[in-house]
Amino acid sequence: MQLQKFVSEVIEGLGGVVVPVEYALCQVLIPEDYQGFFQGKSELDLAFDFEVAQENPQSEFVTFGSYILEQVLTIANLKAVSGVRFSELDRVILANPLKKIADFLSEDLKKVTLLNENQVMGIWVAFEFGIAIISDEKDERMEQLWVNLMTGEVSEAMKHEQNRIIYTDKPVYHYPIPKDVNIEEAYRTAYCHVETSVKAEQKELLQNERLQKDMNRIETYYDELLNENEKKTNRKGLSKEKISEIKDKSKVINLEKNKQLQEIQDKYQGKIEITLNHGIMYFIPMIQYHIDIRSRSESKTQTLYYNLITKNFERGE
Repeated sequence: MQLQKFVSEVIEGLGGVVVPVEYALCQVLIPEDYQGFFQGKSELDLAFDFEVAQENPQSEFVTFGSYILEQVLTIANLKAVSGVRFSELDRVILANPLKKIADFLSEDLKKVTLLNENQVMGIWVAFEFGIAIISDEKDERMEQLWVNLMTGEVSEAMKHEQNRIIYTDKPVYHYPIPKDVNIEEAYRTAYCHVETSVKAEQKELLQNERLQKDMNRIETYYDELLNENEKKTNRKGLSKEKISEIKDKSKVINLEKNKQLQEIQDKYQGKIEITLNHGIMYFIPMIQYHIDIRSRSESKTQTLYYNLITKNFERGE
């Protein structure tokens, strides 16, 4: 039973103990550091078969979508024990693909021809970034981004659905990888995505009402100093040296004003630090479709990939 093997390996990898009692039934000891993921429980009976769970009412039935499996997957993803993961799927098929492709493309079914269909190996990298915004205090958080190496695009859907992925540390399928992949380019894509997102946050911070009040206060203060200084030039009998001295002071006031405005903006905006904590590569089977779409004046070929995790199509490059 692959699901039982997966759950057991994760728990044992965390320092827990898994004792098989009988077919599809285990007693589990949860390490103290991870008991919070399981409602504070230190011991669990886990059943991996519906009938076994019914015969043992004290047990937790573990299946896709169950609370226990969701928590185990959450821990596995947080701890990132392995750098490479190989997905296990029930099946790698899609029923009635031509109609589903036409629906996805919003095309008339009669205009779409399926040229060929292949089972291939898709590859994603989940990058885990540490983000720090440093001002008076240091605001830190983690952000994960998934990049599809087949399309070169950030995949929010895979990030959202990652807890549906059951994986092992050894290859399960031996499908071909349909194209050359570039991990360095994927990293740059992920980094730029994070950087753009953080800078957008900074822009919002610069529109903060409190910041605007502080900037108005600084501008008012230095504008009043300038006005008072400029009034001195209206006095009669001033020498050229005195007038030059007053003008120089006005320049100093303006420089100090701009310095204070920049410092207050830096205080609110903060300095950005983005670091890569780790990356996990996922090998997940996909179905590749080469199709032909006909229109009145032309015919064009296109590559689509069916993602068996998100249950949706993705366009190839």
